[in-house]
Amino acid sequence: MSPTIKNLVQREIANYRNLCRNTGYEPPAWILPEPSCALLKKICALSETPVQAFEFGSGCSTVALRSVCTGVTSIEDSAEWLAKTEDQAAEFPKRNTDLTAVVPLTSCPLGFVTCKSFDLDTHPELLLRLQESRLILIDSPPNPATREHALILALRHAPPGAVIVLDDLEIQASFGFAARLARDNANAFDFLHVPIDHGLGLFEKKARSKLILRPSLREIIGAWLRS
Repeated sequence: MSPTIKNLVQREIANYRNLCRNTGYEPPAWILPEPSCALLKKICALSETPVQAFEFGSGCSTVALRSVCTGVTSIEDSAEWLAKTEDQAAEFPKRNTDLTAVVPLTSCPLGFVTCKSFDLDTHPELLLRLQESRLILIDSPPNPATREHALILALRHAPPGAVIVLDDLEIQASFGFAARLARDNANAFDFLHVPIDHGLGLFEKKARSKLILRPSLREIIGAWLRS
């Protein structure tokens, strides 16, 4: 992990602990809380060039990313939720450089099983925008335990230098597959666990490389039960 990002994360963890200790703060459920949104904005601010962002999911993160990025792509499986996002984003309404899309969850291959996820192979415009994004947030599908397919998409298609952020690592299954992908692909990615809010996982892509997928038997059975 680049020293600038590592130092930023260490400061944000310390600030978060002080916030919890001094105010009794507890992160709200079902949204990306403010400390996590603030971290996304600060990561983007570290870039010396304009940042395009891509998010699996939308909401508070959309507002945060639009405030600092030149363009934000947001995909959702729910048109209703996406409409709520636009209502919430009145301060930073959608620009010509932003794109929002409803992409229904469909059966996608995940190793030996299938899972409900976003099939971007059938959406070439969205796939291209993913490949051009320097900040990628994965906060959907709604069930955090089923986000491995979206994470694999992001890791595979992100350009070198991109930062990929996975939310909800407090969920054991999410932490498990994130840590395993980081370990098996350490030649191509640096990884940090950020214990704030619902738990974030930060991947920084160092180089293009074929993604290694070695799920454990327990993970395969778990994915099959959730499919």
